[in-house]
Amino acid sequence: MNHSTTSLPITLIVLMITLGGCAQLQVSNDSIDSNQLLIANLPSYLPGEFFVYDSGLAMIVTGSSKDTINWKYSNGAVSSGYQNFLVPQLSWEGDSSKGKRVTEASQNLLWPLTTGNSAQFGITQTSTDKANGFTKETKRKWECSVSGTERISVPAGNFDTYRVVCNRYTIDSNNWRGRHTYYFSPDIRHYVRLDKDYANRSSKREQIVRYGFNSNYLDEKDQGEAKKILFQALEKEEQGVSQNWSSSSGHVSVMLIPYQRYSNSIGQQCREYKSVFNVGGRVSHHNRKACRAADGTWQRTSNQAN
Repeated sequence: MNHSTTSLPITLIVLMITLGGCAQLQVSNDSIDSNQLLIANLPSYLPGEFFVYDSGLAMIVTGSSKDTINWKYSNGAVSSGYQNFLVPQLSWEGDSSKGKRVTEASQNLLWPLTTGNSAQFGITQTSTDKANGFTKETKRKWECSVSGTERISVPAGNFDTYRVVCNRYTIDSNNWRGRHTYYFSPDIRHYVRLDKDYANRSSKREQIVRYGFNSNYLDEKDQGEAKKILFQALEKEEQGVSQNWSSSSGHVSVMLIPYQRYSNSIGQQCREYKSVFNVGGRVSHHNRKACRAADGTWQRTSNQAN
């Protein structure tokens, strides 16, 4: 792990904010040249990465390996599956039910994304009602294709995306049961919008509001080092002078940029700061505030997202 100090020009700070997805420029929803998009390789995720959608859904990675990923959701449910989100989760458990799925789908199905790519796979789902123990088995066929590219606007900003459409059918009668349409951004390597259509239910749409990294998922030693660098930046650095730090694994790095000092209503010394995380190539930023406690340590103010 290492750290360094950098004085950031205002233009660079503005550029990082723009790249983080918060630009307010209004762009029409239309097709774009796929050659303008970054290569859309299969995304990977590390523990602590989170995504929040305007539907109220929030999801955070609690564990990952080369092949699988574990998620925890804002409603308390958990799931485990491939890094490839196009394949439904292989196991899940919520308040009222739990279940498992078995599929022949490959872990890299459709990746890297290219317009015109298509694939299909079968999946067998076994779900259990936790209240009465009733078990039900369901078999479905999925057909997925990369139908094109599109520039879209969501609460987190404007993104150039690949549009991936996955239709679900019954195995026996081939009746259409539903469709998931993902809008995948190569910039943040995750989907920024998901449209859900059903045969017998109302449609739903989930649009990304924010995404980032929860540093509490770093190991204990790295957490201590990161906090030390943050305290040093808040205590000593001038406005706009950053402290840079990277984890012992090299998978996580952060740039901490302190801004103005001020006093809160109870007389504590406080500062605004920005943290810019790079987690395995996925960049996110957070605007935060911290105040110095009576023991001399700096504490983030309440009601702030991780």
